Amino acid sequence: MKRIVIGLIVVIVLLVALDFAAASAAEYQVSSKVREQLALPDDPSVKINGFPFLAQALAGDYKKVDVSADRLTVGEMHEVGVRAELYHVRVPLREILSGSPSIRVDDAQGSVLITKDDLIKQLPGVTKLTIGPVDRGALDAALADSANAAPGSSVTGISPDQSVRMVASTSVLGQKVDVSVIAVLQLAGRQIQISPRDIRVGSSADATRLPQVVQTGLRSMFTVRIDPGVLPFSVTPTSLQAVDNGLLISGVAHDLVISQGVSSASAGN
Repeated sequence: MKRIVIGLIVVIVLLVALDFAAASAAEYQVSSKVREQLALPDDPSVKINGFPFLAQALAGDYKKVDVSADRLTVGEMHEVGVRAELYHVRVPLREILSGSPSIRVDDAQGSVLITKDDLIKQLPGVTKLTIGPVDRGALDAALADSANAAPGSSVTGISPDQSVRMVASTSVLGQKVDVSVIAVLQLAGRQIQISPRDIRVGSSADATRLPQVVQTGLRSMFTVRIDPGVLPFSVTPTSLQAVDNGLLISGVAHDLVISQGVSSASAGN
């Protein structure tokens, strides 16, 4: 009996090892195709979810595949992150084994992360920057204390999911100060538009005492339009939101085909 149990354990271990080895091989094939498709400098990280892998491989249907790549260069930005979640990735096992898979994807969600390190390059005169989301409580507090913001500041009518808070260090009238800005996020075609609304300098009342030309300069400084590049698999951007120390732009696509560096897809909400 003991030998039988040991034999079963050995078989199970071998099957698990075989499963992981097969998954690694498939991930490599998908990674190579995605690198080619997205014109990436290196193979992206690919993870095929679900166990056992071989059951998915025999069916030729992988329920969820995660793709990620970091520190990509887009224009003047060098820290761009790319993420994609692929649902029901369909590729016959024989094509994976042949090394020339034609990959079909039922649904894909792609996103690009613009980090604070790249965003600060779009803000001349700013030496430090933190960015993050804004909740309803912060918007209500800014509205209630609007008398201490720069004249013309207003957060009326904006919602948390379309706003971002930026705190930056810059020079105002020869002095180094911290500037806090609540801005509106918008998609302008395929570009990101940042439009400042509530601006505060130093202590809460300092902004109201600034000369008009300085206030205008601050608004201009934090008014930015960014081209994030093409989203993974050329999906149409439909969502833009602030996250901790970054801006995330994302979209979805359906009926995607990745084959020999060429893909086609229908995009939508």
